[in-house]
Amino acid sequence: MLYAFLIVNSVLILSIQAYFDDVLFDIQNQNRFNPYMFSLPTIFHVDRHTQYGYVRGTSYQVDSRDSFYPKYISVFLGIPYARPPVGLYRFKPPLPPDPWEPAFLLYDATYYRPSCLQPASEQEKIRQYIPHFPPSNFSEDCLFLNIFAPNRTDRYMPKLPVIVFIHGGDFIGGSSQIYNGFVLAQRNVVVVTFNYRLGPLGFLSTKTLNGRGNYGLFDQRMALKFVYDNIREFNGDPENITVIGHEAGAASIGLHLLSQNTPLYFRRAVMMSGSDLCKWSTIEDEHYPLEQARFLARRLTCNDRNVDVLLDCLRQRSGLDIMNSAKHVWFPDEFGGHPWRPTIDTFTDDVIRPIFSRRPIELRRLGLFANVSVILGTTSDDGAIHFAQQPINLAVIDKGFSLHDQHAYLNMFINRRVQDRYSFQRQTFAYEYAETDYVLPRGGDMYLDEEGIATVIKYKYAHWPQPDNMTMLRQRLVDLHSDEHTTSCVADAARFHARHTFNSTYMYVFAYHSLASYYPYWMGAPRSSELDYLFGMPFINDSQRMPWHGLLRRQIFTYVDEEMSNYTMQLFVNFARYGEPTPGGFLREYTPPSLERPSGLVHSPLGYALRLNVAWLPQLVQNMTYLLIDRYPSLQTNYRFDAAGFWSEYWPTAFQRRITPVPTKYYKHAVLNHRDTTILMLFFMSAFILAIIVLIILCGVLFVRVRHETNESVNKTNSNRRQTKFENKE
Repeated sequence: MLYAFLIVNSVLILSIQAYFDDVLFDIQNQNRFNPYMFSLPTIFHVDRHTQYGYVRGTSYQVDSRDSFYPKYISVFLGIPYARPPVGLYRFKPPLPPDPWEPAFLLYDATYYRPSCLQPASEQEKIRQYIPHFPPSNFSEDCLFLNIFAPNRTDRYMPKLPVIVFIHGGDFIGGSSQIYNGFVLAQRNVVVVTFNYRLGPLGFLSTKTLNGRGNYGLFDQRMALKFVYDNIREFNGDPENITVIGHEAGAASIGLHLLSQNTPLYFRRAVMMSGSDLCKWSTIEDEHYPLEQARFLARRLTCNDRNVDVLLDCLRQRSGLDIMNSAKHVWFPDEFGGHPWRPTIDTFTDDVIRPIFSRRPIELRRLGLFANVSVILGTTSDDGAIHFAQQPINLAVIDKGFSLHDQHAYLNMFINRRVQDRYSFQRQTFAYEYAETDYVLPRGGDMYLDEEGIATVIKYKYAHWPQPDNMTMLRQRLVDLHSDEHTTSCVADAARFHARHTFNSTYMYVFAYHSLASYYPYWMGAPRSSELDYLFGMPFINDSQRMPWHGLLRRQIFTYVDEEMSNYTMQLFVNFARYGEPTPGGFLREYTPPSLERPSGLVHSPLGYALRLNVAWLPQLVQNMTYLLIDRYPSLQTNYRFDAAGFWSEYWPTAFQRRITPVPTKYYKHAVLNHRDTTILMLFFMSAFILAIIVLIILCGVLFVRVRHETNESVNKTNSNRRQTKFENKE
């Protein structure tokens, strides 16, 4: 009995020792903030080593059909990749994180850390995915990353490809928490997501070395370096990293490709719904980023004349006050609606190299961008959401647009663009006037041919096969917003990569619209539609024991949606693993049955897998192929390159037209400029005309006087003659 008692005690102690170790770890870290305490219980904890200490994550068992042994996915959340950018580190490039403190040698990576500060409107967009996302979960201390990795204990197995995702949000919003890489990691890849600084905290620039801007891009570079240095400990291959970006994230990737003399830290790139050639991707020097920073400083009662004093004052203000004041800085809608974007960085030092030092289009034309394999793409109705947010009666949108309604909308569209140009011209004149110490203004008035521009846009976006087709006229307006914002710059970037690189360039157009979509049918596939399928949203189910951390599905997904998600995930996983979405001309390792079956179906529809198995060929200059991702995928050519030429080539010149003659160029330190010469010419012409009028009046007066005196002389002469004649008669 004694031996049996000792054996039972030993078994019980060994079985509960790990549990009490975890409880002790939780007690030591009981002050941590975890807003999602209702998330599912973990299977077990797993520890990994980094350059800065050990991190503890959680591991979850998933369904495994490719192995006899159970399969686990390890999740590490909220790992700091840089020092907190607060206090004196605000408006500065990031620094490497400090090693974990000796009292906490094991860093708790079992819950998400705060997202970066952003406007309230952007916070509401996050709550569309995570309804219980608290306002307190936004902080300036936000430089954290999350790793989703298959848990493989065999050290001799080859390392897995790595996918690093950079979220979008127009450089002012977004969070890594709404992109859960748990389902995607089940495809035997390591998935990494991270936060980076947004808004003025991430992109305010004073065009000086002390305030060079692009802090959000430097954060991204630091995150990629952290992944490159440490991902091997998480079963990832540091030499096989693929970076995927959406919208602002895609533009950021394009700018990283332009970096010169700096490590790239990734091998392949995917740009979704954006590129560095988009008008909203950067703020040009002609848009005066310094003056935008000065306007923000004046809103916060800071001295705006001395740049160093301005930055020191802004560092003393709270981050929330800076974000609230930033929304009052006006900027044209055509260029994004706000100035907090990447800017040209001509400053450099021995430690931190600039991201890009010239305009992206100039570097592209010179071929000065990284020679890597890329995928570029967009959705078929990228501008549908933006179009639906316009001040239009929704009932009118649902039934379609008549020709008169479409022309009225286009007139409104052009009028807004023209008025924005006028407003920006006046603002630019004020900036130039301030630069000259309020002595001599520079620049000229702009006179735009609004009616002519409207005529061109009406011709471009008419539906000529059926000019009165109401649904097609509505679709043409959706195409208008898609082309202006995304399609044109994505097509231009694809053309540059296909022409100047020897690595493969692929392009896709995501056109799939779920029958259960919360978007109306006329909106098709709006912006970010492909992200739900890339991250496996159809497989998120409340009944599954998986770590969703408050992430909810916004619609009911069907079996076909699950298959489209499987298909989309495998395309991009193949590209990350092999450098080709369909290596060998077929979708390698694609299995038609879904990972999970919430719909209850066991067998896929007959022949459905064959319809999805389409070879995705790279683009060539003479054959710009792209994959149309829909329920029936197909390979097509030349996606809207005519629209790309219109918006990148013609549209800028349309706003350079003037009713009056175009003035000559002016020089910054010229004594006179074209506005001054115009005023002088007007003055001299007025003086000349006035002199002529005075001369005519004087000539008239003189003529009248001479004529009067002549008449008087003649009359006097005649009188004298009559008097003489009268005297002679007497």
